[in-house]
Amino acid sequence: MPDSPSCLAVVPTYLRTEADLDLVLRCLVSLRETAPQADVLVVDDYSPVPQLVDLVEIAVGELQIDLHRRRVNGGFSRAVNAGLRRALDEGRDAVLVNADIEFHQTGWLEAMLARTGTSGAPADVVGARLVYPNGLLQHAGFYFSTLRRDWSRRFTYGPADLAEALVPTACPVTGALQLIRHDCLATVGIYDENFRMGYEDIDYCLRVFAAGRECVYEPAACATHAEGSFRTRKGEGQEDWEQQSLRALSIKYPATETMGFRPCYE
Repeated sequence: MPDSPSCLAVVPTYLRTEADLDLVLRCLVSLRETAPQADVLVVDDYSPVPQLVDLVEIAVGELQIDLHRRRVNGGFSRAVNAGLRRALDEGRDAVLVNADIEFHQTGWLEAMLARTGTSGAPADVVGARLVYPNGLLQHAGFYFSTLRRDWSRRFTYGPADLAEALVPTACPVTGALQLIRHDCLATVGIYDENFRMGYEDIDYCLRVFAAGRECVYEPAACATHAEGSFRTRKGEGQEDWEQQSLRALSIKYPATETMGFRPCYE
């Protein structure tokens, strides 16, 4: 681990049910157990059931985790930016952690921090290998599909130990578990808040590449992602956010072409 201030893990939450609360608590406990060197900030995006957030507040007190309660529901990018601004102000690297992530082994944060890019310098943004609860691959980086004219995930539903998914690769990576170096935050900035629900991570990675920096997928960092546990149940006012984000992406990158991402071998 570097001598610089510890990483700030940013966990956005939006709770509506006791099942949501259970996911959040499992995430926080596993995060604390597997990466005790990281400071943790939970950012609640004005959950519609404040009693559940009250219970989270009790739990984070016991886990020595900070909680920030937003006064309005703004979507993923606006929630995580509360943490990214803090990391930027405090000179820290930040790691975004979805509330439906669960960690099962130590060393994932160290692997992300140690990840270099194709030049041998520390990668500016680092993503992780994520698997569904059934053990199949959920995320191994993104690529642009010229067939679908959209961004797709590499090797989704493949076996978790698929050889091709075990190679570090320069490519856009999901914000579900994403390390952003402080120097990158200072240069590229925080998330674009025009992306309310979806594609905000793709946008950020494209901005990183456009700045001459690099995003790298690191397979040695692995966690379980119960994807869709929160996003598939949209709250009031969120119904159009995904379509708005898709439109924002197409307007911002009207001539997106397939990108020549290449492996980053050790």
